[in-house]
Amino acid sequence: MIRSFLAIELKDDSTIEKIQDFCDRLKQNQSKIKLVEPENLHLTIKFLGNIPEQLAPKIYSILMNEINAKYFPDKNYSYELKGVGQFRKYSVIWTKVRGNVQIIQDAKDKLEELLYTKLEIKKDKRTKFEPHLTIGRLRKEKINYKNFSSLKNLIETNKNTYFGPFSVTGIKLKKSQLTPKGPIYTNLEY
Repeated sequence: MIRSFLAIELKDDSTIEKIQDFCDRLKQNQSKIKLVEPENLHLTIKFLGNIPEQLAPKIYSILMNEINAKYFPDKNYSYELKGVGQFRKYSVIWTKVRGNVQIIQDAKDKLEELLYTKLEIKKDKRTKFEPHLTIGRLRKEKINYKNFSSLKNLIETNKNTYFGPFSVTGIKLKKSQLTPKGPIYTNLEY
């Protein structure tokens, strides 16, 4: 079995640097926050979970031939990462992908349909795509409540902060290997 997901990688160095600067401020405020490593920053399209190894080449084929070839053929779509927010009572801290996200939504919808009809991979329960990059996770039991109001203020005062461009050239099939030091992501190609 392979733990895997489909994602768009963040490769814009100046944007990554600005996100890291903000993450340093998060870490100063909440020392127990688990920040996403710079090389792991990505926009998740679909989490697949544990899949049989023989299914990965089939997913890759659909991704390359029917999604990337149609939606991202020799194109570089420009987006921006702007603003900070949180999900689930500050357990997930993220930055928003802004721009014409309809292309990403259309590619995700088609991908969901093809994976379901061709490979019987269940569709996501949520159909509305909220494009964001997770930059940190904070478990409830690890929150430093002495600094919690300043964490909320830090996120609120950065809700419109511009982090930089986000270039999209296609979706990748990624393997996630969990380790005690955090996940290691590698691209799967067949």
